[in-house]
Amino acid sequence: MSWAPHPSSDTAAGIELVAEILDPVLRPLGFASGQAGADGGRGQVIFCRGVADSTDDSCVDVVVDLAALPDWQIIDVRYWGFTSDRWHIGFHQDAPLLDQLNDLARTLPYELT
Repeated sequence: MSWAPHPSSDTAAGIELVAEILDPVLRPLGFASGQAGADGGRGQVIFCRGVADSTDDSCVDVVVDLAALPDWQIIDVRYWGFTSDRWHIGFHQDAPLLDQLNDLARTLPYELT
């Protein structure tokens, strides 16, 4: 049996923390609760708003990509389905996950409106 390093944070807990913190911020803006998944040290949480505010009648989502580095950390946040000038949403790349999420919880309402 070979040995492989594992993230020091539990996969489910790290990924679920994204929805736990961002759901109360994004639901009032019309997004559904975050749908999460992870595999092989990568994870993603998607918050769907349907076609509200879409410029081309397609689904608008906030997508949060994560990686175990070795602790879970956000590596990208994008506003999928919106104009390209607001495609990627800024966040603190080098901060721990909880700090990244608290910052996003504070700034997303301004970024998405």
